[in-house]
Amino acid sequence: MVRSTLIAAGAMLLCGASFAQQQAAPLYPVTSPIQRGPVINLRTGQPLSAAREAQMRAYTQIVYDNTCTYSVAGYYFGGNPCEDHIDEGRIPGGIGGNNPLGSSTDNNVTFFEVAYCTTLATGSVDMQVGFYNNLGQCAGISPVPPPLSTQGTVFQLPVATMPGSGCWVVGFDLGNTGFCMPSDGDGIFDNITNLDVFNWSWRMVSGSGGSLLSGEPIATTPGSCTYNIPCSTDPLYGNPCGSGLDTIDSWWVNMDGDAAGGGQNNPNCTGLDTGCYWFGGHPTGPFSSYYLRLGSNGSCGGCVAQSVNYCTAGTTTNGCNATMTLQSGIPSASNAAPAVVAATGVEGQKTGLIFFGIGQAATPWAPTSSSFLCVKSPTLRTSVQATNGTSGACDGTMSIDINAELASQTSFPVAAGSVFDLQAWFRDPPAVKTTHLSNGLEIVLCP
Repeated sequence: MVRSTLIAAGAMLLCGASFAQQQAAPLYPVTSPIQRGPVINLRTGQPLSAAREAQMRAYTQIVYDNTCTYSVAGYYFGGNPCEDHIDEGRIPGGIGGNNPLGSSTDNNVTFFEVAYCTTLATGSVDMQVGFYNNLGQCAGISPVPPPLSTQGTVFQLPVATMPGSGCWVVGFDLGNTGFCMPSDGDGIFDNITNLDVFNWSWRMVSGSGGSLLSGEPIATTPGSCTYNIPCSTDPLYGNPCGSGLDTIDSWWVNMDGDAAGGGQNNPNCTGLDTGCYWFGGHPTGPFSSYYLRLGSNGSCGGCVAQSVNYCTAGTTTNGCNATMTLQSGIPSASNAAPAVVAATGVEGQKTGLIFFGIGQAATPWAPTSSSFLCVKSPTLRTSVQATNGTSGACDGTMSIDINAELASQTSFPVAAGSVFDLQAWFRDPPAVKTTHLSNGLEIVLCP
């Protein structure tokens, strides 16, 4: 069993002084294939059906992904019931940061995924998990907890199914409630690691084994497999993966009843002294971080519509420069409520259409045209419509409900965090190719 506990109190005691990293043991090789276990509904304790899991994943934006394997070999770390292992990572989106499209200042976390290995063939594996806003780490400052549920629930999860270690990836679905995790620690990018990272902890409450080691910042791209950042390729297994943004090559251990730096002095526990640990330094040794994936259904106050203009509109015969805007609503992977994308400043009393695809471009429309094709091929065209307005003036408009258009097509995958690019095409008979194009608009889908 794994017990997932979302901790509300900062029960860790991390001293204010910095500590030197210590070589850690025991480190165990992964000796069997890593298997994918169930996704558990945290409220009911029941595994999701395959259809419900696929739906949940499609509507979830991955905001943190640390799942890539060390390029030399796979390892896990063995813990015991007296130890909290505290790791860190960064979710971008804070004010002042160079943030990816789709990020927000806070995140309603509705999904998390951990991985563990065990040699236990019968009985139960009990693993306790907690999340904290920021601070902690090996700099030795007490972490600040977010307002999380204190309820702990035990679920039946896989044990070893063959001799040696059995390794499993297990997910947890929190439904629509979730918990609020600020981006960059406190919603502001400070460019100070302790303030910008979140912390999370795991403890083996019962059963042998521990968390899978993950993170490969040299062979893969930090921050990959989140938002609109492409996944990396696992250097060992070849599957898509991510290396956690700003996770560091060390982690902190809290031993119950043990002061940092004083040697292991709890007579009821055996294991590591409270302090900072690593595996000798990456890439010589495995990167000292643990497997974690976090997913969100948007900001804590609800997903916010995001759009940005790019590319250059052509200048028409009458001096018009058509502009694309997200006029109203929230582009969404699942919500059928209208989200209106419009082209304004179009030549009046003409016809045209709006088309969309995935990926930006800036290709000249014709050798002497001032317009550019701003959307990569392939594209989908919406229905032809009249621009209305006044002939010879720039008061024409066109609009579509992008949510309805996406729901009715099968050419492009639609999921939370998907990015689409849109542009308007319209008639201008005296112009080159007798047509002109607007600028481009890029949108990000909410769940």
